[in-house]
Amino acid sequence: MGKILLIGGIGAGKTSLKQMLMNEEVRYLKTQMLDFSQIFIDCPGEYLEIPRFYHVLIDTSHQVSEIWALQDATKQRTFYPPKFAMVFNKPIIGIITKVDLPKANVQQAVSYLASAGIAEPFYPTSIMNQAGFSLLRLRLEALNELPSC
Repeated sequence: MGKILLIGGIGAGKTSLKQMLMNEEVRYLKTQMLDFSQIFIDCPGEYLEIPRFYHVLIDTSHQVSEIWALQDATKQRTFYPPKFAMVFNKPIIGIITKVDLPKANVQQAVSYLASAGIAEPFYPTSIMNQAGFSLLRLRLEALNELPSC
């Protein structure tokens, strides 16, 4: 079974996405350290927001089959440096969260992910109306057919 590393800024929705995909109760939990589950490695947003922690993301990426990079559509900035995806030797998909909120700017989120070197397609998602989760579940099923890293 392949594992997935979830990266994104503080409050991007990494833990909520994981809870939703694992059919758990969705409730806000501040991730304090790397959280390992059977499928996901959920990391604190600080690991992306503070450059001196990038090495943790890079080191952890060696344990996974794929990286899911989340961008909050309501944020007016990104924490992904230009071409950041190029430091990883793994497939990276871009997930845009909170697309249903009034302040969401999906096009800006697309621009941020593209600037980080992440290729389309991007997956717009909403916890509230469960938009985009069926496609992510299909990706999970496909990864489940892969051998572990």
